[in-house]
Amino acid sequence: MVLSARLAAPGPPSVPLDGAQRAVLARVAARLADGTYRLEPAPCPCGAARDVELARRDRYGLPVRTVLCRACGLARTDPRMRTEALRRFYEEDYRDLYTGPAARERLFEGQIALGRSILAHVGRVLPAGGTVVEVGCGPGGNLVPFAEAGYRTVGVDLGTTGFELGRARGVDLRQGDAASLLAEGVGPVDLLVLHHVLEHFEDPIEALRPIRRLLAPRGVLWVEVPGLHAIHTRYAGDFLRYLQNAHLFHFTAATLAYVLRRAGLEPVHVDEHALALAIPAPAGDRTPFPPPSGARATLAYLRRLERARTRGRRTPPKVTPPAPPSAPPPPGTLDS
Repeated sequence: MVLSARLAAPGPPSVPLDGAQRAVLARVAARLADGTYRLEPAPCPCGAARDVELARRDRYGLPVRTVLCRACGLARTDPRMRTEALRRFYEEDYRDLYTGPAARERLFEGQIALGRSILAHVGRVLPAGGTVVEVGCGPGGNLVPFAEAGYRTVGVDLGTTGFELGRARGVDLRQGDAASLLAEGVGPVDLLVLHHVLEHFEDPIEALRPIRRLLAPRGVLWVEVPGLHAIHTRYAGDFLRYLQNAHLFHFTAATLAYVLRRAGLEPVHVDEHALALAIPAPAGDRTPFPPPSGARATLAYLRRLERARTRGRRTPPKVTPPAPPSAPPPPGTLDS
């Protein structure tokens, strides 16, 4: 049973859309309905089959079933679009649905501001003129400050919408993914950015393995995803506004740290927002899943958010999610 009645069935969008976005939304809905975007089961990576259903729609009103694994605490979309459908969705519909053509340059400028922030945080631990890569780069704005600072920059994305913006600012942008960069001989990489990308991967653990191989021995991975335990600080505290059809996984600090370790990466910082910094680890795939108590805490957190929303509260009650699995050192210790 879903968290509340408003999450039980597809309906009108819960976020404002312009006319162009509504046209794209209608096309996506039609492609889902006629099987152009075919779906497939998406079992939890932990192998358990102990799910609790959270929602059957997303913020666009599309039919998206979100479940939480009681065994490990990882939330996901199940079923989800098949690989070929996802690739077509990203190439033809994703950007124009999420941001709209009119907002593309604004998105690009926002990326540039974020890139400056990332550079300020990790620039001192990067070698001068080193290689900076972003997987899932969009128009490539996050890489512009690094290109201007003299770093070699390469961005890769499944869709090419907006590439002309980044290329005009000196960024090497390519269609593909981390595996294609490996095949093309890109690397070793000193900084690899995954900004709101990991949640889109069909199998985040397997997708991180080529990223691990791209990194230099002292390379740094910057990962940022929408934090499942941080909804009360964003999205107007609304779980429905948080849900998006392209997001296949939903991470807490504990599940994000687990996924990174399973892929051979060691988090040196992880928080509930959810931002993580990780470095290559000497061994991977040895970390057990977080305990079942993580799933119980997540379910209780989401239920309290939903009760607050359905009772008309603008600000939900304060919720204290479970702490990360360890207290990692801050990012400044990366070079120690």
